[in-house]
Amino acid sequence: MDPIWQQLICGSLDPLLKAAASVNPTDAAALQSLRSKGSAEQVAVILSLLEARKRARGRLEDHDQLWLSVDSVQQATRTSVARHKARRFRTVLGDGPVIDLCCGIGSDAMALAEGGAVILVDRDPLRLRLARANLERMGQPAWVLNADARALPLPPLPLHIDPDRRVGSQRRHRYDQMHPGPAVLEQLMERHPDLALKCGPGVDTDNLPAGEVEFIQDRRDLVEATLWRGNLDGSVARRATLLPSGETISGDPAALDPYPDENPAWIHEPVAAVERAGLLSQLQGRFAIGELHPGLGWLAGDSALETPWLRSFEVIERIPWREDKVRRWLRARGESFASIKTRGVSEDPAALLKRFGGAGGELTLALLRHGRKQVAWILREPEKSTRGESTRC
Repeated sequence: MDPIWQQLICGSLDPLLKAAASVNPTDAAALQSLRSKGSAEQVAVILSLLEARKRARGRLEDHDQLWLSVDSVQQATRTSVARHKARRFRTVLGDGPVIDLCCGIGSDAMALAEGGAVILVDRDPLRLRLARANLERMGQPAWVLNADARALPLPPLPLHIDPDRRVGSQRRHRYDQMHPGPAVLEQLMERHPDLALKCGPGVDTDNLPAGEVEFIQDRRDLVEATLWRGNLDGSVARRATLLPSGETISGDPAALDPYPDENPAWIHEPVAAVERAGLLSQLQGRFAIGELHPGLGWLAGDSALETPWLRSFEVIERIPWREDKVRRWLRARGESFASIKTRGVSEDPAALLKRFGGAGGELTLALLRHGRKQVAWILREPEKSTRGESTRC
């Protein structure tokens, strides 16, 4: 354990931490003054803590009081998502101990600890110490074990595991690219039947072991997929969940029925969670809608829909995509675009919006592939829509 981090957690560097909180890290004179109050090494660690807390804003509750390292923040589970998962653990399994393996700085463990005991396990001694300090800040006891998952005979308790899914800055989406890999993970699954495996939202579900896969979206962001096993498995193949509302939909992925008309009055953009879960067909059982074009993922119908799973747009015009043709259409009507969406085409929406003069109108341009054709849909979203938010394609 780095002695400077230990001093920080124990409070002996509080005056230096307080002084650093008001310093602009790009101000050379201010940094020089700060270094007169502590060693260069102490100042460097404190500035890295403050940077980590800044990056955690909007992701982790009480971010300005947590013990964090910069490299751990990106991998930390959002507080809203951690609490959502913890509710399932505690509702199904009660307040007994849960092992948080590869616990990082403890974002999942803190949520689990609100309902019962947690055992923290990580091979990185610094992250383990930070996680312990974060639980102790909550007034929760923390049992810790500094060990590698590949060499662990853990007691057969319920398990949450967050394997490493990055190589440098690159995300890995396959189950067999996780670290620890399938050989270790499947041994854990045998020993811990009640298990949750944290995956990235881009995970290749075809390669995952059996269990329920839940795609979790926090407001506009699709942030996680979780594999639930044992008693934690809800006996469905896929689930999509929207936070903070907790709205959920579940079932088996199925092919979509097509919409019979190439000129619908309304088209509907799905939120990312339900599309990634492959559950758009569940919505066809609720609403009179069909897929706008096979494989496209967008839906079409005769009216606007009030559902958090879809964002409805009224069709104003449908024309073959050519930038000059769309530009003339706008100029003739004195209109402009608020946003541009694409699906299956190579255009960059941000660059294209800039070429059209930037955001400022009330219309949306959706460039969607239709077979070999590229179609420009000019759309308007109803005012005061109560439908759920969606992620960009």
